[in-house]
Amino acid sequence: MKNKSFKVIIFEIIVIVLAIVGITLAVSYYMNSIDVDISNANVALDYTGTTTLPTVNLMAIADTDVSTNTNNVLRVNFSVKGTNANPNKDIIYDVILDNLNIPCYLKQEYVKWQLYKNNTLLTSGNFSPTFDIIKDNKLYLTTIQQDLPKYNETADSYELVIWISETCTESNLTSCTELHDQSGITGQTISGKVQILLYGNPKKTLTRTTGTALTCDKTYDDSGANEPALVDGLIPVRYDEENETWVKADATNKKASWYNYSTNRWANAVLVSSTNRATYQSANEGTPIPESDVLAYYVWIPRYKYKVWNIEKSTSMTNNLNAKTQGIDIIFEGGKVSSGTIKCNYDFTITDGSLSEICTGSNGEYYTHPAFTFGNDEVTGFWVGKFEISNETPDVVTSLSSNSNYYFGGGNVTNLTVRIKPNVRSWRYNTLTNFYKVIYDMQIENNIYGLNTSRTNTDSHILKNMEWGAIAYLTNSKYGRCTNNTCTEVTKNNSSDYITGNAGDTVSAYSAPGITNAYNTTKGQLASTTGNIYGVYDTSGGAYEYVMGNMSSANGSYTYYASSGGSNYTYTGNEKYVNTYSYGTTYNNQRAYNRARLGDATSESKSWYDDKADFVYSSYSWFGRGDGPNNTAGPFSFVNGSGNAYTSNSARAALFAVTSN
Repeated sequence: MKNKSFKVIIFEIIVIVLAIVGITLAVSYYMNSIDVDISNANVALDYTGTTTLPTVNLMAIADTDVSTNTNNVLRVNFSVKGTNANPNKDIIYDVILDNLNIPCYLKQEYVKWQLYKNNTLLTSGNFSPTFDIIKDNKLYLTTIQQDLPKYNETADSYELVIWISETCTESNLTSCTELHDQSGITGQTISGKVQILLYGNPKKTLTRTTGTALTCDKTYDDSGANEPALVDGLIPVRYDEENETWVKADATNKKASWYNYSTNRWANAVLVSSTNRATYQSANEGTPIPESDVLAYYVWIPRYKYKVWNIEKSTSMTNNLNAKTQGIDIIFEGGKVSSGTIKCNYDFTITDGSLSEICTGSNGEYYTHPAFTFGNDEVTGFWVGKFEISNETPDVVTSLSSNSNYYFGGGNVTNLTVRIKPNVRSWRYNTLTNFYKVIYDMQIENNIYGLNTSRTNTDSHILKNMEWGAIAYLTNSKYGRCTNNTCTEVTKNNSSDYITGNAGDTVSAYSAPGITNAYNTTKGQLASTTGNIYGVYDTSGGAYEYVMGNMSSANGSYTYYASSGGSNYTYTGNEKYVNTYSYGTTYNNQRAYNRARLGDATSESKSWYDDKADFVYSSYSWFGRGDGPNNTAGPFSFVNGSGNAYTSNSARAALFAVTSN
């Protein structure tokens, strides 16, 4: 289309950046005009258009809805005409996208565009090379060069529309049969510029050159998982296989060097000692962080929705949408968007009978996992302790239950600090109250972890029952232990010495003393939620972990069920720290399981992998998970307990970035 009879002037109008985020069909964008400097006096262009647009999150829509949709389509409006400084010659022009930087996975037929001129569709296409090869990072939007209006004529008015196309959308997902695989779209970015190219006559028609579809390598995370929220103190890390050590990771995740959920590589981060904290925070990517400097390891659980398979919470469910054997269908959600169609309300007046939780919708629809709602806040994800907690002297089984200064809700603790590390004895023989307090107090003034002491933006607490459920479901998905529609069980931590990160030689092995297979060995990694070193350990076996899940002590409302492991005033104004359940007198029948909640990995997935399934009831009101080094242990096991101190009980920490974007 180049014409040498007239000098070409490139007029850059708008810079466009599209960041594809969230689920596979979500997009957010940022746009801005750029300054124009035309030094050639022979030709000038008068541009009128929007200079800035807000950042928004967009969802995929059907092509038939593009013309009427105002929220889910990127629209760029501008107009052009000549100025009175132009020579008395006919001028023609093209509209192009230039300086395009598009990842391979976005060069496909479902990323579409349309160009309207004076309210009439001029051209349309997509970013697939089977439509038009992008040459020299340029894509021509006009097929035939256009006549530039003179300064005293009406300007040409344009609208460029870009959207993600999907026949199966949220509104018709259950009835739609043509669902496209767009897993590569999420987490990607398009950048480029809208440009006007000016020429002299004669006009030329563009012949679009087409190529073959691209085969893309996965050098980036295309899962759509939210970027991990690094709260004060956290340092991103990756494992250096060659040197068998953790090193600082690139927080921008270039080439998926930090995390890649599409390849089961979950994001890890550490809290380090104050001695070298500033050094590591400013260090280059690849700097080793020795074990001696690490206080705690965390793993990021990104926000997601999942396809519900047992909304009835039935023990006789036969058609479970292959959730157990082939994997739970999980879609990561962008930002804090709740895109699941199922909604649930819990009714404490229903006890030991019908379902206590009333949900709209049906099996096969999606439910935004409730673990990503923290009190009144929606979160993009949360950090979970990679291992069960230990203390500063991990080889000593320390009891705090008799310490009068160590009660729930008051008193600072000195010389008793949480560690979250591998290859040490987990911290046991404590009441749930004490475990709660010591994890909560990781944010006290002058804490050793570097965490912000304000709980407005950061929140450290003992893991809730629903948060455990979120980890269990992600484990039994393609992002965890399921590959090619086949899921494998998490190997048990079989150490009778309760060594963190330990694994047995087989799935069912137990009562093995000491460290049989450490977390960073080939067999040891089978005890993680991902089957590699980047997952969460000790969810199957290890210690019996107390979680914050409590049954009401009365019918008809939630009233904290007291035991010697806690106190009644614990949750006044702090209900966000506990998942509550209605009162019941049974623990292992359908009546008991009817009191469960969707997402907590109890009755919905009862007895998966033969994991233990004892619900809380009138004698034991607290939930425990993992089930110790037993053959009934696993991420889907749940047991009941009193909240008291036992030699087999431990706990796990969670860390929330409450106001993360």
